[in-house]
Amino acid sequence: MNMVTKKAFGKPITYKGLSIYPVKMKDADEFYEAVQCLLLPKNDFQQPEIVRMSYLLFLLTMAQNEDGYILLEKLIALYRLVFKTEDIQISINEKGMVLITVNGISLHERDFDKIKTLISEQNLIDLEDEFIDPDTKKAIQEARAFMAKRKTKQADLEQQIIAYHCKSGLPYHEIEQLTLYQFHKGLIRMDYMVSSDAILNARYSGMVEFKNEHELPHWLSHIEEPKKNEDVIITKSAFDQQMKKLGLASS
Repeated sequence: MNMVTKKAFGKPITYKGLSIYPVKMKDADEFYEAVQCLLLPKNDFQQPEIVRMSYLLFLLTMAQNEDGYILLEKLIALYRLVFKTEDIQISINEKGMVLITVNGISLHERDFDKIKTLISEQNLIDLEDEFIDPDTKKAIQEARAFMAKRKTKQADLEQQIIAYHCKSGLPYHEIEQLTLYQFHKGLIRMDYMVSSDAILNARYSGMVEFKNEHELPHWLSHIEEPKKNEDVIITKSAFDQQMKKLGLASS
């Protein structure tokens, strides 16, 4: 079973003999609280020594500051959740490398980065892009804030759960057992199906005409995964096309 199929069925992913389990809806609040330890903008710090650090060493360094121990508590809580074990230990070896031991298996700093990515993919968490420069990051954040003001406010998690129940008919106790991935992907598909039905009804009523019948949406049509930041970043070719439509030239 490949990675994509495992995510759809809510199966764990194996890494170095350890099973990494997707988080279920019943643990959503605990997960979103704990996963904050993976979302710190490490590269926002100006010190070169911090930028060069692995993320795990960065967390350990931050934990030495006042109240920083909370970060390690969040990390341990996160690992207990995804590995389904209480046997989590953090240590530093004689070479100064940070190790996380899970059920007796030692994970190095590079393993941590790989597991961090797996957790984000399993549970649809948008991680910090470590390779984006600060000025570009600031511009993207400003663009997102601007776009957010123009959009209708999205339902919060509580309202999403109720909407999922109302639309699917799935009992709440069964929604609790869905993984975060299954739940959110299910919402996206249901939203697409509702939109598809509305367009088809308009088509059959004569309100809308399609030159190409292949343009008609289908409830099982492929949904393109949005590229990161594509909602706020425009390519030069797309910009040139927009300029041409306006009768302006771009340099």
